[in-house]
Amino acid sequence: MSIRSYQERWVPLLYGVAFLFTTILDMLPPLYASNESHPCLYRSDIASFVVRAAAYRSAGYVNKAREEYLHALTLDSLCPDLWILLAQAYLERGDIDSSIAAAERALSIDSSLAEGYGVLADAYAVRQPQRAAWYALRAMERHSTLSDRLRAAYFVRSLDTARAIELLRQIVQEVPIEEVARDLIELCLQYRDTLQALRLMRDLLFEYPDRVELALDLSSLYLQRQRWDSAWLYVRYAMYHMTTADVGTTISQWLEFVDEHTPTTVLIETARFLLGRQDLSCAHTILLAHHFVLRHRFDYAHQLIAHAFSQPQLRRNHALAGLSLMCQWGDVPLAFGLLDTRERRFDDLWVALARYVLGRYYGGMAPSVLDSLLTVAFERDSTDPTILFYVAYRADSLGQRARAIDLYQRLVFADPNNVAAANNLAYILAQQGTQLFYALELAERALRADSSNASYLDTYGWVLHRMGRYQEALEYLQRAVESAQEPSATLFEHLGDNYNSLGRVEDARKCWMKAYELDHQRIYLLKRLER
Repeated sequence: MSIRSYQERWVPLLYGVAFLFTTILDMLPPLYASNESHPCLYRSDIASFVVRAAAYRSAGYVNKAREEYLHALTLDSLCPDLWILLAQAYLERGDIDSSIAAAERALSIDSSLAEGYGVLADAYAVRQPQRAAWYALRAMERHSTLSDRLRAAYFVRSLDTARAIELLRQIVQEVPIEEVARDLIELCLQYRDTLQALRLMRDLLFEYPDRVELALDLSSLYLQRQRWDSAWLYVRYAMYHMTTADVGTTISQWLEFVDEHTPTTVLIETARFLLGRQDLSCAHTILLAHHFVLRHRFDYAHQLIAHAFSQPQLRRNHALAGLSLMCQWGDVPLAFGLLDTRERRFDDLWVALARYVLGRYYGGMAPSVLDSLLTVAFERDSTDPTILFYVAYRADSLGQRARAIDLYQRLVFADPNNVAAANNLAYILAQQGTQLFYALELAERALRADSSNASYLDTYGWVLHRMGRYQEALEYLQRAVESAQEPSATLFEHLGDNYNSLGRVEDARKCWMKAYELDHQRIYLLKRLER
């Protein structure tokens, strides 16, 4: 907490205590004044001025209160209490210099007056923090109340952190004020005393067991110290007091911290928690399964994926990710079994697509079987963008250009941001030599989305080539070859064709030769090389 924050929070409270103290003194018998070294008519002649001033200050009329104090001081200019009240009024008014002068006048009359040092500490807080801390400590030495110790702790913290921590610790032990305890924790962390901060946070959580954010802060500190077991303990504690939405957010944040250093025992505890929940996103379950696969703990990975497939909220992409994990450790039949069970129980439309994806990438199925699976998926849901893309791609590979164009156009119309479909459609149109300006627009859309994609660079360059803009095409076709992760016969062939159109025959022959070396089925390239 900054000094300014301290002033905003505690100074009004201190003034209120001072007013109450003054009122009680007003009701004491006149004998009190006779014991003072400087006689004060505070409770007789000037009482009416003080009472009116207190009322004005409570109502926010500080200037009128100041006038009442000044009238009272004309009757007794040696009453230190009056000077303190006047100093407080000046401070509330923002007149720092006058407040300091009045407080110093009070201390010149009675140097043991703790309130004088307190006012001076508040007055110097912004201008001279070191001097403010000195006055705050003097006030505490003369009158060690809770408010005086609080003021001293907050003013000293920037000069002597250790002493501020000790003062706040003593206060928290006597009176467990949550805000003070939090400030003490923050101070301990700044002082790099993590152990004391942890202890204080545990004590505070015991006093206020429903403070979710405190439990999460504890978990974060334990994570910094690589105390995974304690960190998970407090995450669990916090989630016990949360709604389902907040639990989902918290478990997601927890999984972001999980890495190769996380103990397997902690992963197992997290898995048991997720297996016991039916209301969370399956994304958490699949992500945790991924960590178990990396550690070759396929038993827990399988439990988590099977649990996800038993939940009605399982979505297609999460299902595909889980199935992909299973296939990676060689459990392809079990993955297909999960799909069969899922279809019987929930009859999701995406199950047919998942079968096709598994068969295409992991099943080793014959093309005819894959075609039948894709046909079934398309019949189940002819509006799914992923299914449409696969069907369009398959139609293009079979030479069914008209159908491929129709399907890709449907995709691009429904989702202009589907850049993969836009790129493929642009390439087909370029191959046919039709709608080249439209093809260029589509290729440019894809290239804007990923300017380093070799396929998109090649398509854009090839469209320019087909438009006869060979010099412009050269840059993109060259970049396509350079950025390709693996050599591609198509990329080298296109670059060779463009070199040939520019009259650079030798460069063209080199590219065609490279294309033929990569794909010997391109026999037609040999005829070009024989020219």
